[in-house]
Amino acid sequence: MLNELIGSFLDIRMVKAITWQNADMRGVSAGAAAVAASTMTAWVHGMNVAHRRS
Repeated sequence: MLNELIGSFLDIRMVKAITWQNADMRGVSAGAAAVAASTMTAWVHGMNVAHRRS
């Protein structure tokens, strides 16, 4: 019975760790998307400015 209790406890801890990792990855992905969007906007704006000068 003690082995089952320890096994259940370890399973719960593993699920919590996986949940935390998923939340962290969502945060990292959101940050990367924000940086990519601003970089893309600056890139397009830079192309338009170069084209207007020609």
